Amino acid sequence: MKTYILAFFLFLCMAPSVVMGNENGSYSSSDSVANEYTQYKYRSLKRDSLPKGIQRPFVWLGRYLTNSNKQEYKKFDCTILGGPFFNSSSGLGIAGGVSGMYSWDRNDPTLQRSSVSVAFTAGLSGMMQFGFRGNNFMKGDRYRWDYKLVLYYLPTKFWGIGYNRGLHDDNECKYTQVKFVCEPNFLFRVAPNLYVGPQLDIMLSHAYDFENSSDTLLVGKRGLQNKDVNTFGGGLNIQYDSRDFTLNASRGHFFKIEQMFYPKLLNKYYFNCTDITYSTYVRPYKSAILAFEVNGQYNYSSQGGEVPWTYLAKSGEGNRLRGYYEGRYRDNGIIQAQIELRQHIWKRWGCALWVGGGNVFNNFQSINMERFLPSYGIGARWEMKRRVNIRFDFGFTRNKPGFCFNIGEAF
Repeated sequence: MKTYILAFFLFLCMAPSVVMGNENGSYSSSDSVANEYTQYKYRSLKRDSLPKGIQRPFVWLGRYLTNSNKQEYKKFDCTILGGPFFNSSSGLGIAGGVSGMYSWDRNDPTLQRSSVSVAFTAGLSGMMQFGFRGNNFMKGDRYRWDYKLVLYYLPTKFWGIGYNRGLHDDNECKYTQVKFVCEPNFLFRVAPNLYVGPQLDIMLSHAYDFENSSDTLLVGKRGLQNKDVNTFGGGLNIQYDSRDFTLNASRGHFFKIEQMFYPKLLNKYYFNCTDITYSTYVRPYKSAILAFEVNGQYNYSSQGGEVPWTYLAKSGEGNRLRGYYEGRYRDNGIIQAQIELRQHIWKRWGCALWVGGGNVFNNFQSINMERFLPSYGIGARWEMKRRVNIRFDFGFTRNKPGFCFNIGEAF
C-alpha cells in the first residue's frame, strides 16, 4: 500500500503550470526496474484490503508512473496532468492540463518532436491562469514556429521602479492584474543550426486595487504612469541552436537575439527592447550534465517615449534568479547568469545544484556590483517521462528564500 501512496503523491506533483512551462530535463532508468515494480504492484494488490473500486485508480496510477518514462513511440503522445503547485509569487494552488508530443515527419527519427499544451491554474491567493503553448519543428527542420497565448488573473505585489525600491520591504504594494499575452514567432533555417524570423508581441494589461503607495511607486521619468498598459510590438528573432534535445539538452549551444520594436503609432508608451541569451551544455562525466546560461535584456526609448512599468526587466522571471519574487526588482535592464550541475543519483531520481546572480539597472553607467542579486540553491529531480523531469527547487536570495516545483529544467 505504501507503493500506491507514493505513486499518488508523485502524481499530485504534476502541476500544469508545469505543462506550460519552459524547457528541459531528465535522467534515464532501466526497463528492468519498471518490470520489478509492476510485479511487486500486483503482488501487493492481492494483499490489499481496499475494495476493488477504490483499488482501480491506484492500479492505473501505478502502471502509468511505472511506464511513463519508457522509450515508446506514439503518433501523438498525450499526457494528462493535475495536482498542486507552489511558487514564491503565486503561493499554493492547484492546476490541470493536457500536453502532447508529436512529429511533423514520422519517417525522420532525427527530427525533434513538437509539443502542445493546454493548462489551467488556480491558487489560494486568487490567481488564475489559462493558456496554450506550442513548439513546432517542421519537416527537415527547415522551419520552426512557436506560440503562446495566456490569460492571467493575478493578485500580486509591486515594489516600484529601480533596485533601491525593491530592496526595502516597506515599499511592498499589493494590487491585482488581469493580463493577456500573445507571442507567436516563425523561424526560417538559413544555415546549419541558424534560424531567423519575425516575432510578434501583444500584451493587454489592466491593473487595479493598488494600495495607496502606488502613486509614488509608479512614477517614471515622464511622471506618473498609467496603471493600465496595452502594448503592440514586432521584431526579429535570430537563433543558433545546436542542442541535442530542446526540452532537455545534454550537449550543444543555444544563442538567441530578440530585437523588438513598440512603435508610437500603436502604443501610448513607445520603446524598443533587446534581449540576448546564450546557454551551453556539456557532460563532465557520464552521470551528470553541466549547464550554463547568461541573459541580458535592455528596454530603451527614444524621441520622447518611455518604457511602461509592466515591461521593465524583472527579477525572478523566466526561471532565472530562482527564489526571488517575480518583479520585486525591476528596471530598464537586467544582466543575469547561472550555472547548474544536474546529477543522476539512483534509478529515476536526481538532484541539481546551482549558483548565479544578476543586476537590474537604469542604464549601463548605473551597473554596480554592490547591487548584485545572488541566487543559489538545491533541487531534486524525478523522471516523469523520458527526458522530462519533475523539478523541486529551493533557492536562496538577498531577501526571503523561495521554493517551487515544476516540470522541465529551468533552462
